[in-house]
Amino acid sequence: MNLAKARRRLLPIVSNSLNSLLLPLVNIAVSLLVVRLASVELWGAFVSVMIVVQLGAHVIGWGNQEYLLRQFSRAPARLGQAWQSSLLTRLLLLPLFTAVAFILGWPAQQAVLATAWTVGLVMAQSFNALVVYRRAFLAALAVELASTVVTLAVVLAQGPALSVDSLLLLFAVTSLARALALGLIFRQDISQAPEPGGASGLRQRIDLRYFGLALPFFLLGLSGLLQSRIDLYSVSFFLSEQEVGQYQVFLSLLLYLQATANFILQPYVKSIYRLDETIIWKIALRLFGLGWLLIVPAMLAVAWVLATLYGFSPPPSFIVLGGLYVLPIFFDLPIIYALYKADRTTTVIVVNLTGFTVNLLLNIWLLPRVGLVGAILASTLVHWGAFAFYLSQGLRMCSSRWRLEQAP
Repeated sequence: MNLAKARRRLLPIVSNSLNSLLLPLVNIAVSLLVVRLASVELWGAFVSVMIVVQLGAHVIGWGNQEYLLRQFSRAPARLGQAWQSSLLTRLLLLPLFTAVAFILGWPAQQAVLATAWTVGLVMAQSFNALVVYRRAFLAALAVELASTVVTLAVVLAQGPALSVDSLLLLFAVTSLARALALGLIFRQDISQAPEPGGASGLRQRIDLRYFGLALPFFLLGLSGLLQSRIDLYSVSFFLSEQEVGQYQVFLSLLLYLQATANFILQPYVKSIYRLDETIIWKIALRLFGLGWLLIVPAMLAVAWVLATLYGFSPPPSFIVLGGLYVLPIFFDLPIIYALYKADRTTTVIVVNLTGFTVNLLLNIWLLPRVGLVGAILASTLVHWGAFAFYLSQGLRMCSSRWRLEQAP
């Protein structure tokens, strides 16, 4: 009985982790195939479009996952209405993305394909809240696996004939198909009818108040995205397609390593919100120590993957800076949850936006002078600056807790 209960508890954690790990792993696998079958320049040209599509999808997403999870918990009987209203309201932003695509000077065909890809990403991502709420991690994982198989098979079949347009078409079709599959899985949840006596059609579902209500969730996610991607955006602007492709591959591997900290901590997040600050501080120190143990073999593995599989070897300084880039998150993450616990989400947003601004300025100064090393150097300096801040916050919280416990 205990074994069965443990299996029931462990299965959602494992399936959710696999589902979360799959998407970045797919991107790494696709990048490897494109580089080996075609060229790193082609991958770099595709990345220049991909980062805009992903940013556009994030903006149109407008913090819906966290907002909807809160709404589902507060009013489960209106789950379908909340989901429909969020999606239809957010899709009002889609024409802005298409306009940006044409402003950037993309050919009409690429602009249309990029818009279709963005729609697919937005639609598929809109089901994340339902996946978490219904704990349908295995179903979501099955959809992702099917999409992965199709994507890799098509890339292998096209081989040297790959182009930016064919990659855009592939990702657009698979993202739309993924959204359709998730729609079928959650069809009962999302097909909830309008309330009797209310306005009909789109007028009932489109609610512009959503943008204000979900704004804190949106800003938190956007600030984190910008801080983690501004170096790639800068590289795409200043450097060649070959260097863009190389840096995106390297950054993807680093972000994959960073995600390790989150996967270690994620199963215990509910408990963290119930712990006092001194215990969270100890967790942060232990996780940081684990990061130091993992980082050397991890970066050696990254160097081997880049040299053996992708065929380009960055200088040793690049690998060392990459390791330093990853390390701070192992300490920062528990402290960030402690700030959330204390209703100090705004503090995290300010740190992210400050990091984004400093990183952008450093990239503007360093990239024309030292090339790719400047991008990773700028991001590493910003990450350790954030580490220093979170270290001070952790010490302050522990000090306050200690004084409280010592008070008569």
